[in-house]
Amino acid sequence: MYGYGYRYNSGLVVGAGGGAPFTNTYSLDFDGVDDYVSLGTISALNGGISAFSSSVWFKYNGTPSTSKYMLLSGGTGVTDRFYIQLIATDTIRYAMGGGFDDVNVGTLISGTWYNLITVQNGLDVDIYLNGVLKGSFTDQIPTSNFATNVKIANYISGSYWWDGLIDEVSLYDKVLSPSEIATVSTSPTVDLTSLSLVAWYRMGDNGAYKSPQFLLPNNENKDKVSNYSFEFDAVDDFVDVGSLSNLQNATEFSVSSWFKTPLAAVQGVWVWWDDADGWLELNCSADGSMIANVTRFNHTSATYGIAAAGTLTADTWYNATVVFDGSGATNADRLKLYVNGNLITLTFIGTIPTQTGTMLSSGLHIGERFNGQNYFNGNIDEVSIFDSAISIGDVWDGSGEPIDVSAVSGLANYYKMGEEATFSGGVWTVPDAVGSNDGTSNAMTIEDRVGDAPNSSNNALSYNMDLVDRVTDVP
Repeated sequence: MYGYGYRYNSGLVVGAGGGAPFTNTYSLDFDGVDDYVSLGTISALNGGISAFSSSVWFKYNGTPSTSKYMLLSGGTGVTDRFYIQLIATDTIRYAMGGGFDDVNVGTLISGTWYNLITVQNGLDVDIYLNGVLKGSFTDQIPTSNFATNVKIANYISGSYWWDGLIDEVSLYDKVLSPSEIATVSTSPTVDLTSLSLVAWYRMGDNGAYKSPQFLLPNNENKDKVSNYSFEFDAVDDFVDVGSLSNLQNATEFSVSSWFKTPLAAVQGVWVWWDDADGWLELNCSADGSMIANVTRFNHTSATYGIAAAGTLTADTWYNATVVFDGSGATNADRLKLYVNGNLITLTFIGTIPTQTGTMLSSGLHIGERFNGQNYFNGNIDEVSIFDSAISIGDVWDGSGEPIDVSAVSGLANYYKMGEEATFSGGVWTVPDAVGSNDGTSNAMTIEDRVGDAPNSSNNALSYNMDLVDRVTDVP
């Protein structure tokens, strides 16, 4: 009902087009030991495409071999994989599916920048170095999964590490024309957005370092409010924000959050709780219904509003905004639930009170329903809390993606989730961007920050890399 059929990585044109020059400042330096960048699953390339092209700028250290020097890879196994590897000082290996082919590109010099372009049109594959055709052969693009678990500088199984620098990686679900090949290979200071890319990773440029990772958005997403979220495992993952005492006994407040879930069971998007008084929560059920509870349960009787079933679609991003206004004359005036900007008709049990009670003093959990029950399954992003009854237009503009809420009156706490979080000692710290209630994770790992957000997909993350790995050595 409220789903959005966006084609992620749709080639949004930003900045100067038509090959106009721009600044290329940084590349990433990979250590050949364990450094790599994960692109996740690039859905536009999976599912039986007939054409695939890639471009990457590279400079290697040491001596290339078949046991290292992986530039790009993806897939889940031998039959549906792809990879591009420098196996000798003069040889590029290109694999698609179960086979591979080696192309002699001429002797490459350590410490020198090169551009490598691969173009596959059906079965026909061409390999270009610095814009010059070096070899051709035939191969078959797998019908699915080859663009799953896509990596830069590493093979899908976690080996074959790249030793050297990589910059300006671009991927296409089409055949690059001779003029486009000339454009891409001539210089890394060319705006590629007019070439209808699927994804473009500028490596050090357009990225940010949030310890211990580089956040490297797909270039078309670089100006969006959010490109990263947290993924919760439905087992024990949650973020503990602690007490929001400023909202205790509030007569009005609002919470806006974005989430995506397979809807496998009843689960909590967020909840405030108090062992004595009950809890306040937003949760969703496998049938697509949503509960917005804003008063004490007292553990024997409940007061809440429940939306009609069937309002949600699995694996789809939604904005859910709960607005509580204790001054309202009726239940419907006091409690409102909006999904993607639409006011949902709630069925009420009991009478919504004029104030929230004491549960806001005890703590907020994001990703857990209450006290170790109903952990969330899926992604949560951009949780914003207001000490006022906001208008839905303050958090929703119809675009299907988060908007900047930093200037909205009454913003009391703001958790961007993946965007600003840092990971240390096995724990995520999720900063409160406007207040003082930073969140901390429970049972979550470094892999739980993912490059997926509402209307923003295929954003990259580095692993085992430090700030010093972003260098000013560029092609």
